[in-house]
Amino acid sequence: MTAPSEPLLHLERPAFWTEPGDPESWFRALDALAAQRSAPLTGTPRAVADRCLSGVISRRGAVGLFGLFRREDRTLLPGVGLVARDADDRWELTDDAHALLRHWKDEPARGLERLSALLLRESPWLRLLLLRLQRGDWELRHWAAVRSGRAGLKAGVSLLLHRHGEPAAWFAGLEQRTAGRWLARTRSVGMAYDPDVLKRRKRKDNLSLAPLAAPLHLLESVGWLSRTGDVTLPGALAADLAGTSTPAQALSDITAGQADLRGFVAVEPVLRALLATYGVSPGDDTFARWMDTLMELAMARGALELLDAEPGQARHGRGLHADASRKLVRWVVHSEFNDAFHNAWAALGTEREQTR
Repeated sequence: MTAPSEPLLHLERPAFWTEPGDPESWFRALDALAAQRSAPLTGTPRAVADRCLSGVISRRGAVGLFGLFRREDRTLLPGVGLVARDADDRWELTDDAHALLRHWKDEPARGLERLSALLLRESPWLRLLLLRLQRGDWELRHWAAVRSGRAGLKAGVSLLLHRHGEPAAWFAGLEQRTAGRWLARTRSVGMAYDPDVLKRRKRKDNLSLAPLAAPLHLLESVGWLSRTGDVTLPGALAADLAGTSTPAQALSDITAGQADLRGFVAVEPVLRALLATYGVSPGDDTFARWMDTLMELAMARGALELLDAEPGQARHGRGLHADASRKLVRWVVHSEFNDAFHNAWAALGTEREQTR
């Protein structure tokens, strides 16, 4: 992994549910956190897990739920951000987490599919594994044996690292493809491993690819990984991983992932997530200017078909054209959105880092 000058995004070890065949333990943990009423969720992810999730999920499994936080002078990413810091430095479930819980309770299989899609977008570790497999740098071997055992992925046995085999080289050349959203959100110039992880002894939350067996089990359960270890992703997710997703596809995918059971999404978080896909995380004033420009162009072209709108909460940010009565929307994205998105880019006052 490259180590440019600060600011850097520091990754923790891969962290998922510790029983590879039990992804629903994450849903149970989210449900337990959502039910917390006695005191604010404060402290490190490990402290919150020890205090609030004992008997629900192991600490190692819980850590993967959490998003960005600061420790000393470092910005750390322990997981996939389903639990995030609010403005008062307390942890709370994100809109994605609440949507996942609703879908899981209503239809467990659908909840698992949505969790799979979220991991494919938000987990640098899962994206790393899939990209290396696609490129032939790494090779999944004997998946049938791995899936029936408890050892996880084992480098040199069930996961052959033909190239980029040393930890320092795992993310080489793939930092934007694996963690572009997080780099944009934190305005980081590169990635590094949390130094504390590198100091841990083996089997003590050390740096290892073994935990990635868990999300592979999940991908198999939703039909995106065969019993022989071949990955076949849905079109929009495959395009996102490959970096070829169009703005319309990306917005449709983000909308589907964040929508509540009625189909409503919060406009500002969805559009910020769309920009993060392109490696951009502007300040509030710049974002507001771009958002208004984009919405004017998209509505004029019929690129966004607005079906309904209603007020939201403070955490939902700006509404359409700063209208507090239209913070939550239900819309349909059409292919004409691609042109509107490209034409609105000038409002950001920045060069596009990627063309999709």
